[in-house]
Amino acid sequence: MQILILVDLHRVSYKLIAELYRHILVSLGYDASIFKTPTSAVEREQITSLTKPTSVIIHITIGESFIPIKGAYNIAQPWHEWSRFPENWIRLLNNYDEVWSISDHISELLKKSGLENHIEIISPELVPEEIPKKTSWMNSSPTRFYFVGEPHFRKGNHILMQGFIKAFPQIGDAQLTIKTSPSCEWESPRKDIVLIKEFWEREKLLAEYSKHDCFVSASLAEGLGLPIAEAIKARTPICTNYWGGHKSLLKKNNFIEIDHEETYQVFTSNPEFYSEDQKCAYSSPSSVSQALLKFCTLDEKEKANLVQCAYQHLERNYGQEISALRVRERLQDIKSKLSSDNQPVSD
Repeated sequence: MQILILVDLHRVSYKLIAELYRHILVSLGYDASIFKTPTSAVEREQITSLTKPTSVIIHITIGESFIPIKGAYNIAQPWHEWSRFPENWIRLLNNYDEVWSISDHISELLKKSGLENHIEIISPELVPEEIPKKTSWMNSSPTRFYFVGEPHFRKGNHILMQGFIKAFPQIGDAQLTIKTSPSCEWESPRKDIVLIKEFWEREKLLAEYSKHDCFVSASLAEGLGLPIAEAIKARTPICTNYWGGHKSLLKKNNFIEIDHEETYQVFTSNPEFYSEDQKCAYSSPSSVSQALLKFCTLDEKEKANLVQCAYQHLERNYGQEISALRVRERLQDIKSKLSSDNQPVSD
């Protein structure tokens, strides 16, 4: 079975997810290739010329780019963070043969937004690499907090920094490191808030988590939250809210929870992404501060227990074994469906 993955290569997180899907597909023996999402009729014809009648195409894109390729079995893999999809996206997604979701959050909001199509929760293994792991949970001096995210308002960097300052008014009592991208235009308000505005290769990025005492996120919304999965794999304790995609990655007993309130999302980086009554998870700086200070009261045994429970939960839901099983079984079902339509398929 030929599988093509069409992805917005300029979106770093989308490209990574495509590579993770390809990794698990190849490990299962499938012929899987990645191509840029076509943006014109000519480019779509070029993709069509590469396909066979039994080709499966996974589309990892956004908005108006969700256009199926004629003559193939098309799977949409949409991402969104706020609590509702725009209506026109849902209309486009209903034109696909099926939809794959990577988290319960995305599945639920697709249904609430009016999707009538068939949805499957199918995810690749989120962190297939062997990465450095923490083996001691004694806090550094000063305590080191870490976050990875784009310089986008949705990531809540502003809330995180204010919460950190509220928790540690004296410079030197703790350190917050924010790994962001070179596009970041703002500066740190204090010297103990370190901004890293660099592009890092994945190996370096994954090696960084275990160097810190706690991974903390005040993000307003996540479809999943891949950096949290990476931190869990590194056995680094987590401090964040319990909303959206985080509820698929975490359980109440395996992280320090930042309190939040579900509130209307009134801002948008692009009007095309907005839908009436969209909501997000707002954690106040005070809530962030309280969670950071609570983390500092934990002893080594308590933190070790948190990370072990978090890792076990991650493996049960997004590890190699379960991910491979779900992908294999779903593709076998698709193969049977195509065969029943008098289209013989070979692996």
